[in-house]
Amino acid sequence: MDYPKSIPGVGLVNGGFIDENPVAGTPGSLIPAAWGNSITQEILNAIKAAGLTPDEARTDQLATAIGALVDFTKLKNTPTTLAGYGITDAVGRLLAFRQIETVGITVYKPNPRAKRIRVKLVGAGGSGGGCGPVPAGNQILGGGGGSGAYAESLYDVTAQMLAGVPVSLGAGGAVSNTTGLAGGGASFGAYMSVSGGGGGQKLAIVTSATSSGFIQGGVGGMITGGNLCSSRGMTGGFGMSNANWGLLSGSGAPSPFDGGASFTGSNTAGNAGIRGSGGSGSCSVNASASVVSGAGGDAFCEIWEYE
Repeated sequence: MDYPKSIPGVGLVNGGFIDENPVAGTPGSLIPAAWGNSITQEILNAIKAAGLTPDEARTDQLATAIGALVDFTKLKNTPTTLAGYGITDAVGRLLAFRQIETVGITVYKPNPRAKRIRVKLVGAGGSGGGCGPVPAGNQILGGGGGSGAYAESLYDVTAQMLAGVPVSLGAGGAVSNTTGLAGGGASFGAYMSVSGGGGGQKLAIVTSATSSGFIQGGVGGMITGGNLCSSRGMTGGFGMSNANWGLLSGSGAPSPFDGGASFTGSNTAGNAGIRGSGGSGSCSVNASASVVSGAGGDAFCEIWEYE
């Protein structure tokens, strides 16, 4: 919408409407019916989009509609107190969100306009169990890597935070031709930390007409300090063997940001996890070469900034 600049004779002064001045003998601006109808229709569209029925007698429907459409008014009318953090309102207007996924330490500085931040943090996933060369008459199967722990918190932005918060992210467990390796932990300054998932186990089985077996995946990571959510990582999938259908490796455990690496069949390298999920194991009957597991996904941090 804009002022009716394209309509001749409206009488805009400096781009706006003016009143009639009888003393000076100057006429007031005209408001064309088309312009008045368009303003009204703009408001009605917002009211209807919010699921409200326009009511001629009410003068608060536009404000109600805006609040319902962006869902901020509802949140501010339902205060939430988080013990120990002095937070009385859930959130304000979303300014931006940032994703940090570089292994190592990254210094995070909130937007100067941000009053609150919502931090989501997951530790790195463990790698699956892998297979070295298989002795004659044997088979080896590996379990999937465990996923990193997950924590989520809402914080008021302080002067200390504005100076910078070190975000430390660990690497996923590396590929392996034996027992899988644990993933690294992650931390958001001294406010919150999570540990990585464990590596998957491996098992050698002597084959026979009826041989079968299974081996467990890596354990999930542990958590510290989430004031909205604190969740241990999930255990990696079991590697399994059965004389009827052969070998299957264990799948990598999922994280909140990834579904986990899928399992593989005999003599196939494992699949890698991403963003905190576990890598899958491998399984093999190959006597001449290793069949490595999948690497775990690196730790990951996501931050939502609110005004």
